[in-house]
Amino acid sequence: MSAPSSAGSSASAPASASAPVTGRHPLFTAPARRFMRGWLAVAVAVALLPLALRSGYQFTVLNVVAVNLIVVTGLNLLMGYAGQISYGHAAFFGMGAYGSAILSATHGVDPWLAMGVSACGVAVAAAVVGVPTLRLKGNYLVMATLGFNLIVDVILVQWSEVTGGSSGFVGVPPLAVAGISFDTDRSFYWLAWGVALLLLIPARNLVHSPVGRALRAIHDSEPGAEACGVPTASYKVQVFVLSAVFASLAGSLHAHYLGIVAPKTFDIFKSVEFVTMCLIGGMGSLWGGLAGALLLTVLPQMLGVFEEHHDLIFGAILLVMLIFMPRGVSPWLRDMAGRMRRGSGGGTSDSTPHGGEARP
Repeated sequence: MSAPSSAGSSASAPASASAPVTGRHPLFTAPARRFMRGWLAVAVAVALLPLALRSGYQFTVLNVVAVNLIVVTGLNLLMGYAGQISYGHAAFFGMGAYGSAILSATHGVDPWLAMGVSACGVAVAAAVVGVPTLRLKGNYLVMATLGFNLIVDVILVQWSEVTGGSSGFVGVPPLAVAGISFDTDRSFYWLAWGVALLLLIPARNLVHSPVGRALRAIHDSEPGAEACGVPTASYKVQVFVLSAVFASLAGSLHAHYLGIVAPKTFDIFKSVEFVTMCLIGGMGSLWGGLAGALLLTVLPQMLGVFEEHHDLIFGAILLVMLIFMPRGVSPWLRDMAGRMRRGSGGGTSDSTPHGGEARP
């Protein structure tokens, strides 16, 4: 994404209350340092957690959390910061998975190269889809992205000579680096979480760049952003493409981890799940995306002991959370972090509701 020019400098006006321009590089502000401290704390927790895990199944669940986090990070840029709703990201997730699987297993392409080629293909597809659909707003945009997801789902099933149809595509090779193969739950854990955490850093820097301020201006008032000279159509398509690439990378990791991809994994219900992760975690919060991915991946597994009542209890918990925490868990996490900083003499919390540095 290119930063706004003279028009873009005016773009910060609608979002000025939430993202003041200090003139300092976004990597060196106090909130940026707080973000990095939080990032390091999560990285340390991820590094130490395997010491407490006792089964491969526990690694599997956490690996799925990491893959979901990558998708939700990109989706949060689109929905939480730019205000554009998408119920079609499972399609990009699936396109990345199938593209990487077919290129590496059928055509012998190196898996890492296959991931890159798939991401490029998804970027082109997202641009083609995004240009017309992002002219729509509200429910019409929701229906358009749902329709796109349904089309991709049908193609994955019907194009059986390439995709394997409803039975899925098998024989996807694992990823490897310098002779080290990520073909076990434990080894893939390090790869998945490494990628997920690393992608949080450029996402955070984008949010607090001039482009990020323009996206928040679009979120708050698209007509106002246009009046300030922000090329809203261009920015919406660019962030749509970027979020689709995040989903593609996650899909490729998913395929090379499991060794099999099936169309059922990428239907519209998966798109709804991704959106729900954003909502539960907190729209416009990168740390909220982590919380949402963790809650909606781990909680169903924990409720499995209730057998036939599992879905009922899970639905009730989601309903209660959405009623009593309509902004997700991120405000609660931010308040808790602020109290911890005040208790340690670290200053007050920045609780700006839109785009403040504390928001990620």
